[in-house]
Amino acid sequence: MKRILLFFLLGFLSLSALAANQDLASLEQLARGFVQGELSQRPGASFKLGHFDRRLVVPACPDPQVGWSNSAVPTGNTYLDLSCFSPSWRLRLPVSIKELRMGLVLTRPMQPGDVLGEDDVRLAQLPDGVAGGDILTDPSQVVGQALTSGAGAGIWLRSFMVRPPIVVKMNQRVRVVVSGDGFDVEAEGTAIANGRAGDIVPVRMPNGQVLRGTVDENGIVNLPN
Repeated sequence: MKRILLFFLLGFLSLSALAANQDLASLEQLARGFVQGELSQRPGASFKLGHFDRRLVVPACPDPQVGWSNSAVPTGNTYLDLSCFSPSWRLRLPVSIKELRMGLVLTRPMQPGDVLGEDDVRLAQLPDGVAGGDILTDPSQVVGQALTSGAGAGIWLRSFMVRPPIVVKMNQRVRVVVSGDGFDVEAEGTAIANGRAGDIVPVRMPNGQVLRGTVDENGIVNLPN
């Protein structure tokens, strides 16, 4: 009878000790939910979570916490910290994040000064290894802009490759407008230099006077009143 009682007691203690250990699978589930939430606003991102060594034993935690490891960057191969305040422990779990990177490419060869339209660009996936820091990603960034240099079809469009188009050309006849409180005065002059929207260009008036004004997107030169 004593042997049976001793066997039962040892079995009970073993089960109690097992119950007091943290379930590693639940920690991994907690980590997975955290990463999914962090990447929810990055639709091109996917991740692969590492696993704990099942031989690892830590005390059960009533409220485990998860976050990015100190100075970890939430991209590429990185780490999560899972921790417990009481009992005190901290575990590190690897996670690999892969992001689908997109960029704009030209759909046809174009010359310097050509103005880009919607059909001139398309979004394509950036291959691994391509530095995409200055590659443009939104068609609204380039439609209506002019190329600074010629480029062939399939070339990635970078920020330095586009700028506003010239809307006023040297020796072009332009409308000159002076606006004030309740009045507009218009005249015609000749542009002395090329100008883009927002540029200040000199204009020679019919009487020979040279005035300077700001070009708008319609090629009108607005003079200060």
